Amino acid sequence: MAAAGRRLLAAALLAAAAAGAAPAQEQPVPEPYDPAEFAPALHHLRRAEIVAVGAFPFALLFSTLVYDAARWAGSGFAEEWAPFRDSFEDGEKVGIALAAVGVAVAVAVTDYLIGQAGEEPRYPARPPSAARADPAAAAPAAAPSRPELFLPSLATLWQRGAGAPAAAHG
Repeated sequence: MAAAGRRLLAAALLAAAAAGAAPAQEQPVPEPYDPAEFAPALHHLRRAEIVAVGAFPFALLFSTLVYDAARWAGSGFAEEWAPFRDSFEDGEKVGIALAAVGVAVAVAVTDYLIGQAGEEPRYPARPPSAARADPAAAAPAAAPSRPELFLPSLATLWQRGAGAPAAAHG
Protein backbone atom coordinates (compact mmCIF):
# COMPACT_ATOMS: atom_id res chain seq x y z
CA MET A 1 0.00 0.00 0.00
CA ALA A 2 2.90 2.32 0.62
CA ALA A 3 4.04 1.85 -2.98
CA ALA A 4 0.56 2.77 -4.26
CA GLY A 5 0.64 5.93 -2.13
CA ARG A 6 4.03 6.90 -3.53
CA ARG A 7 2.81 6.35 -7.09
CA LEU A 8 -0.26 8.49 -6.42
CA LEU A 9 1.88 11.24 -4.91
CA ALA A 10 4.29 11.11 -7.88
CA ALA A 11 1.39 11.28 -10.34
CA ALA A 12 -0.08 14.27 -8.49
CA LEU A 13 3.27 16.08 -8.49
CA LEU A 14 3.76 15.34 -12.18
CA ALA A 15 0.27 16.67 -12.99
CA ALA A 16 0.91 19.84 -10.95
CA ALA A 17 4.25 20.40 -12.70
CA ALA A 18 2.66 19.88 -16.10
CA ALA A 19 -0.11 22.33 -15.30
CA GLY A 20 2.41 24.92 -14.17
CA ALA A 21 4.58 24.46 -17.25
CA ALA A 22 1.66 24.79 -19.69
CA PRO A 23 1.57 28.12 -21.53
CA ALA A 24 -0.75 30.56 -19.80
CA GLN A 25 -3.83 31.33 -21.82
CA GLU A 26 -4.96 34.91 -21.80
CA GLN A 27 -8.11 35.29 -19.75
CA PRO A 28 -10.84 37.55 -21.08
CA VAL A 29 -11.15 40.80 -19.18
CA PRO A 30 -14.73 41.55 -18.12
CA GLU A 31 -16.11 44.90 -19.23
CA PRO A 32 -17.76 47.17 -16.68
CA TYR A 33 -21.50 47.64 -16.91
CA ASP A 34 -22.80 50.46 -19.04
CA PRO A 35 -24.86 52.89 -16.91
CA ALA A 36 -27.77 52.56 -19.36
CA GLU A 37 -27.63 48.76 -19.31
CA PHE A 38 -30.06 48.49 -16.40
CA ALA A 39 -33.29 50.38 -15.82
CA PRO A 40 -33.21 53.06 -13.09
CA ALA A 41 -35.77 51.07 -11.12
CA LEU A 42 -33.30 48.17 -10.88
CA HIS A 43 -30.60 50.53 -9.61
CA HIS A 44 -33.03 51.80 -6.95
CA LEU A 45 -34.00 48.26 -6.03
CA ARG A 46 -30.34 47.21 -5.65
CA ARG A 47 -29.60 50.24 -3.49
CA ALA A 48 -32.64 49.47 -1.32
CA GLU A 49 -31.43 45.89 -0.92
CA ILE A 50 -27.97 47.05 0.13
CA VAL A 51 -29.35 49.60 2.59
CA ALA A 52 -31.82 47.11 4.12
CA VAL A 53 -29.20 44.37 4.53
CA GLY A 54 -26.77 46.89 6.02
CA ALA A 55 -29.36 48.27 8.43
CA PHE A 56 -30.57 44.85 9.60
CA PRO A 57 -27.85 44.12 12.22
CA PHE A 58 -28.36 47.51 13.84
CA ALA A 59 -32.14 47.13 13.70
CA LEU A 60 -31.84 43.68 15.29
CA LEU A 61 -29.68 45.05 18.09
CA PHE A 62 -32.02 47.95 18.81
CA SER A 63 -35.14 45.77 18.53
CA THR A 64 -33.68 43.34 21.05
CA LEU A 65 -32.76 46.14 23.46
CA VAL A 66 -36.15 47.83 23.17
CA TYR A 67 -38.05 44.55 23.60
CA ASP A 68 -35.95 43.56 26.60
CA ALA A 69 -36.46 46.95 28.28
CA ALA A 70 -40.18 46.97 27.47
CA ARG A 71 -40.60 43.47 28.91
CA TRP A 72 -38.84 44.58 32.09
CA ALA A 73 -40.95 47.76 32.35
CA GLY A 74 -44.13 45.76 31.64
CA SER A 75 -43.40 43.48 34.59
CA GLY A 76 -43.20 46.45 36.93
CA PHE A 77 -39.39 46.45 36.89
CA ALA A 78 -39.26 43.09 38.61
CA GLU A 79 -35.73 41.82 39.16
CA GLU A 80 -36.36 38.44 37.50
CA TRP A 81 -37.23 40.23 34.22
CA ALA A 82 -34.26 42.62 34.30
CA PRO A 83 -32.57 43.13 30.91
CA PHE A 84 -29.75 40.79 29.88
CA ARG A 85 -30.68 38.17 32.49
CA ASP A 86 -33.07 35.86 30.71
CA SER A 87 -32.95 34.34 27.25
CA PHE A 88 -35.89 34.79 24.93
CA GLU A 89 -38.40 32.13 23.97
CA ASP A 90 -38.67 31.07 20.33
CA GLY A 91 -41.81 33.13 19.72
CA GLU A 92 -40.14 36.21 21.16
CA LYS A 93 -37.08 35.69 18.96
CA VAL A 94 -39.26 35.48 15.86
CA GLY A 95 -41.11 38.66 16.85
CA ILE A 96 -37.85 40.53 17.46
CA ALA A 97 -36.45 39.37 14.11
CA LEU A 98 -39.63 40.42 12.26
CA ALA A 99 -39.52 43.81 13.95
CA ALA A 100 -35.88 44.19 12.88
CA VAL A 101 -36.77 43.28 9.28
CA GLY A 102 -39.56 45.86 9.36
CA VAL A 103 -37.23 48.56 10.67
CA ALA A 104 -34.58 47.70 8.05
CA VAL A 105 -37.14 47.89 5.24
CA ALA A 106 -38.44 51.19 6.65
CA VAL A 107 -34.88 52.56 6.57
CA ALA A 108 -34.51 51.44 2.93
CA VAL A 109 -37.84 53.04 1.95
CA THR A 110 -36.86 56.25 3.74
CA ASP A 111 -33.54 56.27 1.88
CA TYR A 112 -35.39 55.81 -1.41
CA LEU A 113 -37.82 58.65 -0.67
CA ILE A 114 -35.02 61.01 0.33
CA GLY A 115 -33.14 60.09 -2.84
CA GLN A 116 -36.21 60.73 -4.98
CA ALA A 117 -36.75 64.13 -3.39
CA GLY A 118 -33.24 65.14 -4.45
CA GLU A 119 -33.58 64.04 -8.07
CA GLU A 120 -35.00 66.17 -10.83
CA PRO A 121 -38.45 65.06 -11.98
CA ARG A 122 -38.27 62.69 -14.91
CA TYR A 123 -41.20 64.34 -16.67
CA PRO A 124 -41.58 68.14 -16.59
CA ALA A 125 -44.85 69.60 -15.41
CA ARG A 126 -45.44 71.11 -18.83
CA PRO A 127 -43.90 69.98 -22.12
CA PRO A 128 -41.49 72.57 -23.61
CA SER A 129 -43.63 72.94 -26.76
CA ALA A 130 -46.70 73.84 -24.68
CA ALA A 131 -44.71 76.36 -22.66
CA ARG A 132 -43.62 78.15 -25.86
CA ALA A 133 -47.16 78.16 -27.24
CA ASP A 134 -48.68 79.64 -24.07
CA PRO A 135 -47.97 83.42 -24.01
CA ALA A 136 -49.09 83.69 -20.37
CA ALA A 137 -46.37 81.26 -19.36
CA ALA A 138 -43.72 83.38 -21.08
CA ALA A 139 -44.83 86.58 -19.32
CA PRO A 140 -43.00 87.33 -16.08
CA ALA A 141 -44.88 86.89 -12.84
CA ALA A 142 -46.33 90.06 -11.35
CA ALA A 143 -44.74 89.70 -7.94
CA PRO A 144 -43.07 86.83 -6.17
CA SER A 145 -45.07 85.07 -3.53
CA ARG A 146 -44.24 85.56 0.13
CA PRO A 147 -42.00 82.46 0.58
CA GLU A 148 -40.03 83.29 -2.59
CA LEU A 149 -39.02 86.62 -1.11
CA PHE A 150 -37.17 84.88 1.73
CA LEU A 151 -36.32 81.48 0.20
CA PRO A 152 -34.99 81.85 -3.34
CA SER A 153 -34.90 78.79 -5.51
CA LEU A 154 -31.67 76.86 -6.09
CA ALA A 155 -31.58 78.09 -9.70
CA THR A 156 -31.61 81.68 -8.43
CA LEU A 157 -28.80 80.94 -5.98
CA TRP A 158 -26.77 79.28 -8.76
CA GLN A 159 -27.11 82.38 -10.94
CA ARG A 160 -25.84 84.54 -8.09
CA GLY A 161 -22.91 82.22 -7.37
CA ALA A 162 -19.25 83.01 -7.99
CA GLY A 163 -19.15 80.89 -11.17
CA ALA A 164 -21.98 82.77 -12.88
CA PRO A 165 -21.37 85.47 -15.50
CA ALA A 166 -21.42 89.07 -14.33
CA ALA A 167 -24.66 89.81 -16.21
CA ALA A 168 -26.50 87.21 -14.16
CA HIS A 169 -25.69 89.02 -10.91
CA GLY A 170 -27.96 91.84 -12.01
